[in-house]
Order: sequence, then C-alpha cells, then structure tokens
Amino acid sequence: TITFTAGFTLPGGFDSDSGEAILAKKAAFLVFLIADGYAMCTSMLVLFGIIWSMASKRQQSSLLIDRSLVLLKQSLCGTLIAFITGVYVVIHRKSLWAAIVILVMCSLVVITSKRSILHKVFLGLVPAYYLQCLRRWQKRKQNAPPPDNQSEVQEREPLNNQREQELDSMV
Repeated sequence: TITFTAGFTLPGGFDSDSGEAILAKKAAFLVFLIADGYAMCTSMLVLFGIIWSMASKRQQSSLLIDRSLVLLKQSLCGTLIAFITGVYVVIHRKSLWAAIVILVMCSLVVITSKRSILHKVFLGLVPAYYLQCLRRWQKRKQNAPPPDNQSEVQEREPLNNQREQELDSMV
C-alpha cells in the first residue's frame, strides 16, 4: 500500500495543465520512481511467495518462505530509498539539514536490518531486551528435567555450554 500510494501521490505534485509530474526531470525524483517501483514489485513477489508456500510441499514451502524474507528485506530497502529521495527532492533547497537527518536515520535502519547487527543494537540500546533474554535462559536452565542417567548429563552438557556461549556473545 505504501509504494502504491506513493506512486500516485508523487512528491512535488502535478502540473495542472499537462498532468505531468513537476519534478520529472530531477535525478532524485527519477531515483524515487525507480525505488518505489522496485519496492512495489518485490513486495508483490513476497506476497506470491507466501501464498504459494501454503500450497507447496514442506521443503519447497520452506524455500519459498526463505526467499520471501530476502525479497521482503529488499522491498523495505526500496521503500526507504523511495522515502529518502522523495523527501530530498521536495525539501533539499529549503532545508538541506532536515534532508540529511532523514538520510542518516533511514541509512541506519538499512544498516541495522542485518540480524546480527540488529541483535547487538537491541542489546546495547534496550537493556530490558537483554534482561528478558537472560531471564528466559535462566528459566530454561531451571526448568530442565533432572537427568535420569549419566549419558543424559553428558548429552546436555554441550548444549548448556553452547547456550552459555550464546548468552556471553550477546553481552
């Protein structure tokens, strides 16, 4: 919906006589149109991928969902680029600093969209998230059933060590 609406409510508006976009010859406007079109197409492919994954066999369904997640990230990046260029083309002459702030904020969103980076950002910026992860880990450790025999203890040891390493790497 976002990209569809942006395609019809173009930045800068239309010329009332000819009906053409006023900013049609600006490079930033053309980047806006391309990014908006790219975001629209990739988001539609995500939708088709998810629909077909429901009617597919398990392995193919998993592949379709994985590919849809990649396309979804691409669609979100395209939407952000369209937003950045749309704002820039409209306000850069009157308020360049605002355009730069929006560019930086949106760029940070794109950079932190990688899962490992996003997780570290949440750990650093949101202490409650860290505490929640820690509490879940402690609860799992406490709720683990007592071992019936020594082989279970030996099997569980590497898993507990792996969990501890994961938690340490989050810090």
